[in-house]
Amino acid sequence: MILRPYPLHCLQGIGSDFARCITDTLQTKEALVGPIVLSAMSAAVHGSLDINTPMHRLMPASLYTTVVAGSGLGKTATTNYAYHGFREFEAKCVGSISPKDGFVASKGHPYRIDDASEAGLVTLFGCGAKAIALVLDEGGLLAEHLDLLRLCKKFDGDDLRFIRKHEIIQVRDTRTTFCMTIQDAVFEGLRKGKQGPILVPSGFMPRMLLSYATDSLDYYGHSLGARQKLNPNLHPFHDRVRELMDDYRDILETGGQRRQIRLSSEAEHLWSQESSAWKALPSADETWIGMDPFVQRAGEHALRIAAVLQWFTDPKEEIRLDCMQSAWTLVDWHLDQALMGFGAPSEDALQIRLGNELYAYLLRKCRVNGQGAFMRVDLLRKGPANLRKAADLDLAIDQLFLENKLVPAVPGTRKQLILNITPNFVPGMLPNALGSAKKMADFLTRLKPYVH
Repeated sequence: MILRPYPLHCLQGIGSDFARCITDTLQTKEALVGPIVLSAMSAAVHGSLDINTPMHRLMPASLYTTVVAGSGLGKTATTNYAYHGFREFEAKCVGSISPKDGFVASKGHPYRIDDASEAGLVTLFGCGAKAIALVLDEGGLLAEHLDLLRLCKKFDGDDLRFIRKHEIIQVRDTRTTFCMTIQDAVFEGLRKGKQGPILVPSGFMPRMLLSYATDSLDYYGHSLGARQKLNPNLHPFHDRVRELMDDYRDILETGGQRRQIRLSSEAEHLWSQESSAWKALPSADETWIGMDPFVQRAGEHALRIAAVLQWFTDPKEEIRLDCMQSAWTLVDWHLDQALMGFGAPSEDALQIRLGNELYAYLLRKCRVNGQGAFMRVDLLRKGPANLRKAADLDLAIDQLFLENKLVPAVPGTRKQLILNITPNFVPGMLPNALGSAKKMADFLTRLKPYVH
């Protein structure tokens, strides 16, 4: 599996431009920003739109997203930017609301929920809410408060039933978008905790669009010369969110039904082809053996993403072919991420994954320190945690040798390693790492014997 950048262009027009605006502002990773922006688009759409699927059933346009990212990458700031446009809807509701009052009179309700128990969510829906965005910017709360099996029911839009000591609550026809950002170590703790063994069998993780942002290609900056720097909170993206939330408010007030969208004939043909190909993958490629719960969901993810892209950018009754193409590109990317986290890779696949992880680390260090030479012993001591075993580090080094991304300082040894950087590569990929032009020239001169 070759490390690929997040396909930001697939968020279509305004979504893609907004994601780039956040990425430029925070100078963070597209693999962090892109999925969070997509989740916000889903949160704006799902309250007023359902999908009429080729299987002749209605499906929510809700998406579930998990972004695993290290500390300091801007998880909270990205989420706040992405969900800024929902504030106006929420502002209509202030103070305490009881079930007997409901939300209809206030024309608004809490929408972005960042800390709630299962009982609290059922109460929220019991008060009249038809859609929410469950946004956890510290995903450790998941293990503490929420029930994985009930979250799976919310993804599917199933009826919710909750039995308390003196009452039974049943709620129908609700929609939940889920967006969780979580630190690497906390996510590993979640996987090893009491709910870890059921993360996949329950269907919870296969319902996720997963992104390992920490391990993704690093941020190297976009050319801002042709782009006007814009405060993300002032981006037109939020105007579209407000329009969609007004549509949802109308449904709350009138008790009306959500609009429905279906596939165009061209989009349906592509969807059917790609769905079949993904479902057959575990029997055709040993890399995907054991990943059936994930690949079986690929077609459903593509339907939901395509509907969100279409309705957010150009609301029509049919999903265009280009939106379905973008949806499949996004699904492919997220399934590769799921394979990286939950697959049982062959030795070749493991070597490629470790090589990608080492390369991302070396590029990051080179950008920060302006240094392209690395000692193997230092990588063993201070490199990525997954590469601090000699056998794993050597697999990664061998892969980068094969890809000509790394060369030995002394042929035939691994003691000192040199990034294989060409003059064209350095200015484009490392804009600020080397400082002055003289420092960059000196750096290239030192690397000249090792550069091909």
